[in-house]
Amino acid sequence: SSLGGAPTLASLEKDAIPLDVALRNGRPTVLEFYADWCEVCKESAPVVYDVEKKFGEKINFVMLNIDNTKWGGEIDQYGVDGIPHIVFLDDEGKSEGMVVGKFPKQVLEANVAALSEGKTSLPYAKVREGVASPVSAPAGIAETPGSAVDDPRGGAVSSADPRFHG
Repeated sequence: SSLGGAPTLASLEKDAIPLDVALRNGRPTVLEFYADWCEVCKESAPVVYDVEKKFGEKINFVMLNIDNTKWGGEIDQYGVDGIPHIVFLDDEGKSEGMVVGKFPKQVLEANVAALSEGKTSLPYAKVREGVASPVSAPAGIAETPGSAVDDPRGGAVSSADPRFHG
């Protein structure tokens, strides 16, 4: 369903099974955490599409956009700190491993093939390549130093600051 061109993240998301359905239908699931701005995610879309076409009858493919705040719990649950972040869930929804960052097609294909055969030991589980787009705090949320105190003069003052009177 990719408007005549290469598959895109949008077309993958449109074809994806909703997470709640995937977790209840008794089939293994491939969860991909992605963002529209993630170049590696965009580059991997055709690979994911090909593997989904091959295994889609046996495996759920779920796309979760990390910029959608409704997935915050899942982002925490699966320890997503870089994208693409692909989690491989068995037919009971238990994580059997993950791949983070850029991955070759054979890694995804081999893991999905193993899942489709009911294996809980995946050939490339917990693979972390060096190239991942870091996930950062949403825009507008300021990071506050851990040892900061409110200062009536405005702003936060660190305990290392000479103006700190703790």
